[in-house]
Amino acid sequence: MRWALVVLVIALATAGADADDLMQGVKTEKPAYGLGEKVACQYSIQNTGSLPVTYSFTSSKQFDLWVTRGDENELFRLSNSATYSPVATSFTLCAGESRTFCAEWNQKDRKGNQVGPGAYTICAQLTPTGTAPPYARCKVAVGGKGAALAPVTIKQAILLASQVPDSKVSICATYRGWSPSPNDPNTREGPPVTRSDWAICDATGCMYVVGGIDLNPSKDNGTPVSVVGRVKKNDKGQVYLVLQSATVGKKPGG
Repeated sequence: MRWALVVLVIALATAGADADDLMQGVKTEKPAYGLGEKVACQYSIQNTGSLPVTYSFTSSKQFDLWVTRGDENELFRLSNSATYSPVATSFTLCAGESRTFCAEWNQKDRKGNQVGPGAYTICAQLTPTGTAPPYARCKVAVGGKGAALAPVTIKQAILLASQVPDSKVSICATYRGWSPSPNDPNTREGPPVTRSDWAICDATGCMYVVGGIDLNPSKDNGTPVSVVGRVKKNDKGQVYLVLQSATVGKKPGG
């Protein structure tokens, strides 16, 4: 796997070593992520000195990770939602030994909203008693060019239309032609743009799609499709997808 990585080398004075060299870095599994895709992070430290060094902590929390953007406003902090044991912990790194911590960011801000496309900074730091080392950081792109789109449900796409307007999404669903679920609140008003708009449904809801597809709205209902496009909302609050590409699965009975 390709990892985006920034490494920071610092010198610390710690118990058991006159001058302990600590090399640390935080990295993401890949440099760019699609909107809604979990960002996998690794924070690693290594004792590059010649003597062992011990770190002590007041609880099971031994590191923290947070996310900022632009003006350095903090959008997410791991410790705000993680659960820790109140029992004191510690670990020792022998000369040349390293330790890695893993965490995920779900691309939500402090209010639980999906963040928008852009560049974000991932920061990580040990949290020992006494003086903590400086934090390490790296950059990651969300929803930008080159980011793979993680499929979302129709319900998630509808939420994105309000939280991050004009988001580009990928949806795996079932083609319903001109016959979406009659009780679905997002499609019961009928086609949002033209009479030829067609519908897709999954277990979470239904949505109209604007754009052509090589399927018959009367004969091909039930065909699995994967669509990519941008979610829009009309003045009635109805969310629909402006199609950019579509992949058609095996037709029923085909």
